[in-house]
Amino acid sequence: MRHMTPELEEKPIERTIDDRLEMKSLSRKDRRKYKKEKLRETMEDMSKKEKFKYLLYYYKEVIIFSAIILGFGIWLGRTIYENTRPLTISYVVINCGNQFDFNLDTMEQYAKDIGKFKGCRVKGDTNVTISGKEYAEGYEGNGNSQIYINFATMATSDYYDVIFADKDGADGCAALDIYYPLDKYLDAETYAKVKDRIVTLKNMEGKDTEMVIDVSDLQFIKDLNLGYDQVYIGFPGDQQDNHDRVQDFLNYLFP
Repeated sequence: MRHMTPELEEKPIERTIDDRLEMKSLSRKDRRKYKKEKLRETMEDMSKKEKFKYLLYYYKEVIIFSAIILGFGIWLGRTIYENTRPLTISYVVINCGNQFDFNLDTMEQYAKDIGKFKGCRVKGDTNVTISGKEYAEGYEGNGNSQIYINFATMATSDYYDVIFADKDGADGCAALDIYYPLDKYLDAETYAKVKDRIVTLKNMEGKDTEMVIDVSDLQFIKDLNLGYDQVYIGFPGDQQDNHDRVQDFLNYLFP
């Protein structure tokens, strides 16, 4: 329930009573003038404290409405600002061990290190659960089917730049054809840097494809505290911005 200040809740003692019949006969302009005169007459013999309380009560609806509009304006402006800042990276952690243990500071430090923190956004999800085993058994028939559908929809609409996953999660993403094949996604120089780390997974058709990079041994990955030791990264976005952000990230991991 909304609580008002005592001055707004308590109706002060009024010294006069408006003549409603006379008010109705006046034009809008004259009515405002009449109200001002009545207000002045009513407060004429009041102390400063009484005048303050009376004005608060008299204009309480205007004050409350203005406060609501101001609050909404601040929220809307902040939301627009947050959503229109340049994006540093958009990531998702599959099968995160404990969302509260995930070290967001590590991702923010990455943004600072590459000079894309202030005035920019780091966007991430840690609440997605995907299982290659569950997918192989026919996820459509269980209660998690909507999770797969929702995630696949977001991932294939270029929402994420990087997917962090354990082996089971990576198998599930590969089976859903969410990853782009690395030999077609990475440029020749970057591909050569990570070639020895590339892991082959089976795609939706059961074909072995180079899908993810094993980054388990990197200190940056360990600092994230994902909740599992074997960590793989893959890339689902195919817009130029996705490619640029992935390139920034890989250059950071493999300078």
